[in-house]
Amino acid sequence: MIPVSSKYVVVGAGIHGLSTAFHLAQRLQNKGGGSGRDILILDKAGLCAGATGIACGVIRNNYYQPAMRELMAHSVKVWESDPQAYSYHPVGYMQISCEDMREDVAAIHQQQQAIGYDSVFVEGAAASEGYMKTLFSDWRAQGITSVLHEKPGGYANNSKAMLGLAAKVEALGVRILTGVEVMGVDRDAAGAVSGVDTDRGKIACG
Repeated sequence: MIPVSSKYVVVGAGIHGLSTAFHLAQRLQNKGGGSGRDILILDKAGLCAGATGIACGVIRNNYYQPAMRELMAHSVKVWESDPQAYSYHPVGYMQISCEDMREDVAAIHQQQQAIGYDSVFVEGAAASEGYMKTLFSDWRAQGITSVLHEKPGGYANNSKAMLGLAAKVEALGVRILTGVEVMGVDRDAAGAVSGVDTDRGKIACG
């Protein structure tokens, strides 16, 4: 049954919607200002039916922008916090590159070290081949002059990870309704959102 109101309405049950509801429920609970029961998630299809459902699941800290590296270092810790629930496989991540990319990858490594992110950088064709053969005895790739091996990171199964996150969300009291499409939003005189219009009726929100 569709409720007529909810203090908080989150549109979309992908990773952004579920994560938003999860952290909001925790914050409400910790501050004594409510609970997950004040939050409603709506999705027109189902859990991770959009972009989240086709995400590759790679978890890494291989970015050129310093702000992204700090964000990704934090994100890896989130995945590590509950590997089973998030279907997280901490196998690490490797960037194995030709000479044209060596300097850029070296810069990534330096900045990873600056924020305390555990990684190994190997330079030179012979050294790179030797390092790879310590991991894969049949390694044969040619033209490799650098290896950046991130020890944290890995991959996650996107659908299983979202089922795990949804379970955490629901355990906090959040309600998830699927098969409900949001058609638009209502605003009050000040322009603030006051409700959502769905294909199954209006839902007022705070």
